[in-house]
Amino acid sequence: MRASILTVLLGIATLAGCAFPGVYKLNVQQGNIVTDDMLAQLETGMTQRQVEYVMGTPVVKTPYQQQRWDYLYSLEQNDEVTKRYHIRVYFDEQGIYTHYEGQLPVDPLKEKKQQLPAEEEQEKPVKAEGLLAS
Repeated sequence: MRASILTVLLGIATLAGCAFPGVYKLNVQQGNIVTDDMLAQLETGMTQRQVEYVMGTPVVKTPYQQQRWDYLYSLEQNDEVTKRYHIRVYFDEQGIYTHYEGQLPVDPLKEKKQQLPAEEEQEKPVKAEGLLAS
């Protein structure tokens, strides 16, 4: 009797530890990382092999739609999806690249850098001090 009660209490304590607040949760990245530079390199007339060289292997390459490749990405931090995009790359019947659809999310760091006034971007001259300064 005591052993079974002790076993039940130990099991409850173990399960309660899983729900303890402050437990570290891993960031989960899934899919292909696609950048603006990669999309800028795509040119009409490229072969599927050239597109794969630039973009990497697509997440979804279905035999039912050979004219479309899908590049998916999601980032989950603390059980919340913080970044997600879906880029679709299209080819014609001969396997030649025609266009892509989809949009990458705005990067807040790039956006902030673009909004800086020109004065702040320029380096200010350093004034020399010391014995040899004129």
